[in-house]
Amino acid sequence: MRRKHLIIFPIVTLITASGIFYSCSKSGGGNNPGGGGGNTGKDTILTNIGNNIILPAYVNLSASVNSLDSAILDFNAGPTSAKLTATQNIFKTAYINWQYASAYNYFGPASSGSPLLSSVNLFPAGARTIDSNIFVASYNVNGFTNVAAKGFPAIDYLLFGAKTAALDSFTTSKYAANRKQYLATVSADIKTTANNALKGWQSSGGNYINTFINGTGNSISSSLGLLLNSFIQDFEILKNYKLGIPLAKQPPGTTLPILPDQVEAYYSGISSQLALNQLKAAQNLYLGIGTAGAGPGLKDYLIQKQTKYGNGLLSDTIRVNLATAVSGMQAIPDPFSQTIQTNAAPSIAVYTTTQKLVVLIKTDMTSALGVLVTFGDNDGD
Repeated sequence: MRRKHLIIFPIVTLITASGIFYSCSKSGGGNNPGGGGGNTGKDTILTNIGNNIILPAYVNLSASVNSLDSAILDFNAGPTSAKLTATQNIFKTAYINWQYASAYNYFGPASSGSPLLSSVNLFPAGARTIDSNIFVASYNVNGFTNVAAKGFPAIDYLLFGAKTAALDSFTTSKYAANRKQYLATVSADIKTTANNALKGWQSSGGNYINTFINGTGNSISSSLGLLLNSFIQDFEILKNYKLGIPLAKQPPGTTLPILPDQVEAYYSGISSQLALNQLKAAQNLYLGIGTAGAGPGLKDYLIQKQTKYGNGLLSDTIRVNLATAVSGMQAIPDPFSQTIQTNAAPSIAVYTTTQKLVVLIKTDMTSALGVLVTFGDNDGD
């Protein structure tokens, strides 16, 4: 349970920050990292990140979870092996698309809804709680006791957890009807939560995209302040929970054995793919690469500052380390849970790079830009 609290606790702080942002985003506040209020470069950076990276990430996530929900309803209506395989593949696509939206889920519409969009990926799945809910057929998936029994991890368990008997668990099992209902309930919850977050960003909905683009400055309520805090928090989840805990590197200094069952997507075995895509999403945000191609990204704030790091620039140092992490993760095959048991060294190397990146972004970058880190952690980075 300690692990779940580590993930949930920082969300509260950023919800508060998000509330502040809604009320004073247009007033700016703080100094403009781009060099003065209304700086054209800064406006361009926010516009590109908002329109070319964040909004498309939510569009893709929404479309994929809508497809997943439709596939699940069709599967439940008449489970077959072919339908199960198709649903599993659609699930994998949706889970990958989540990796491109997860960095933005601790501010704005995703953090102001109930349930929070960030709560759809609290892993590892609580298998015993899921089974208990299926047995009794009475539950509230958004209740506190079910934080690990919902979202993508729950569907991962439901669709893949039975291994070779997966289809039987939805057809001939005594609890097949209950299992189908639980699968549908969890899927509908993801769909509703993701769609609400997208609607909140869209100009035709809550129009948070306008709020984001006009949230100038570097204060806690600015777009840059909220974005960096959310991005760092999400990146620390990658470092600590997707890599560190399975590799027995969290908390620092521990001598625990490798914990393969603590990986993300343990049952479907796509943990490496998910971590790789989250790293690619982080790289894209930093470089400014989105659906419409390359534009200004987080790196451009640092380029404007020309902040030194060692014998070079901080902007280049972060760029190089992100590339190193991506290339390192590309070489780690799935299932990650098995790879780390047979050859953990490459994964530890990626973990070490992410450790360095957390310090570079959370300490050096925020200091250079005058951004305050508002959420707490106790992992020692």
